[in-house]
Parts: sequence; C-alpha cells; structure tokens
Amino acid sequence: MPLKDALVAAPQSDLNGLPATATAGVITSRQAARAFFIAGTNRAMFRFTLLNHLCLDLEQVKDTSRAADRVRQDIPRSPGGDSRLFLNNCVGCHAGMDPLVQAYAYYDYDEAAGRLLYTPDQVRPKYLINADNFKPGYVTPDDQWDNYWRAGPNALLGWDSALPGSGNGAKSLGVELANSQAFASCQAKKVFKAVCLREPVDSADHAQIAAMSDSFRANNYSLKRLFAESAVYCRGE
Repeated sequence: MPLKDALVAAPQSDLNGLPATATAGVITSRQAARAFFIAGTNRAMFRFTLLNHLCLDLEQVKDTSRAADRVRQDIPRSPGGDSRLFLNNCVGCHAGMDPLVQAYAYYDYDEAAGRLLYTPDQVRPKYLINADNFKPGYVTPDDQWDNYWRAGPNALLGWDSALPGSGNGAKSLGVELANSQAFASCQAKKVFKAVCLREPVDSADHAQIAAMSDSFRANNYSLKRLFAESAVYCRGE
C-alpha cells in the first residue's frame, strides 16, 4: 500500500503527550530528542537545527559584536586564564546561541523511558550545571528566547520583519527559523543537489537557487514544487 494511503495525519501532541503549544515538529520528535536533548546542555539541538535546516554551522554565524548578557554560567570567561579566548572566540557563538537555546529550557530526554520530557515552567537542571565556571553568568529563569542575530552581520540570514524576534518555547523559535531566507535557501540547495547530483557551480546555478528559494516561500513551502523546478533546470545534464 502506498504510504500516502497508509499514513494518517495526526497532531504531534496526540502522539507524544506534549501540549500543543510545546510541539515543534521534528525538533520535538522522540528521535530528535534522543539524539540532541540527551545529556549535554541542549545546545546540540540548536547546532544541528542550524546544520540541517539552515545549512549553517556555528562558525559561519560567529559574531563577537553581540552582547554577552545571556551567556550561561557554564562558559568560562577566562579559559586557561586568558580572557581574550572568550572575547575573541567563545562569545562569537555563545552570545547569539545561548539566548536562542533558552527556547529549549523545559525539554530533556529520559533515556531509561526512551521518551521526550517536557516540564512546563520548570527549567531543566542541565541549564544550571557548572555554575562555578562563571558565577556572574546568566541563570536561565524560563524558556523565553531572543534573537540577537537580527542585528549585526547575521541580519543577512533574512529574518522575517513581521515577526517579533522573541518568544517562548521551541514552537515559536521554529517559526522564527522557518521564516528566514536562510531556511528557504537551505531547502532549495538540498533539493538542487539531490536532483542535479551536484553542487551549484556558476552564476546561473546560484540564480536558480535564489529563484527556487523565493518560489518556496511564495508557494506555501512546497518541497514538491522545488523538486519539479530543479528537474526542469537540470534536465539533459
């Protein structure tokens, strides 16, 4: 039986027990939680969200000009006794990342039970570990996130001006990321490579990627349309 006939659409909250306001698609799936919410500090979930959905790694969005007021206590401000390492390197990722990762403050993974945990209004202990690394650092009180990357060089990622750039929880952060130009461009690039069996190599290819990105956003984020547009462009190769 074809999958389209066998699969039945259902709200994620009906399947994983989360409130509808706390679901965020693949981010709050059991497998994603098992991979990226387990142990650690939940920063892994954000990093791999960037990689998988915006085609960017942290080094590419590094910006040392953002305020460091939301960097957590677990990040030393003078690693190895040298504050320059923090000011010239560490802060470039953490100043923008930590205010965004706060969206996941109520999420964790229960390895024994094999399920995603969600504790509304209760910050997971992992957000408060290693506090002695820098006592004056930020203590996470809730799941309110803010996008410091809307200013500075990462404004070029194309954030939606109709959105506030802040919110609570994984769902609203997902909306922020999914409405960026970087998200649309990433999907266009991945489909182009899958269909054309190569990376874009010249100005015509890059113009096609840009056109597909715009089409993707204008047509309700239809991946099916992206595949069709890529096939037409690369036919005969």
